[in-house]
Amino acid sequence: PFMATSYGVRRLTPRECERLQGFPDDWTRYADDGSEISDSARYRMLGNAVTVDVAQWIARRIAGSTHV
Repeated sequence: PFMATSYGVRRLTPRECERLQGFPDDWTRYADDGSEISDSARYRMLGNAVTVDVAQWIARRIAGSTHV
C-alpha cells in the first residue's frame, strides 16, 4: 500500500492500514503470547482481512435486519 504526497510516494504504515480497515490502532501489533508481530506479517493479515463495516453489513443482511 502506497500513498502519494507532495514529496513523492510513501508506504502506508500498518496503523494506517488498520484504520482503513476499521480496526483499532495496533490491533495486529501483538501476538497472543505478547510478542510483537513484524510489519510484513501485519500487512499480510490486514490485506487478507474483511473491512469491519462490510462484515457488519453482511451479518445484518444474513440476520434479516433492515437497519443499515
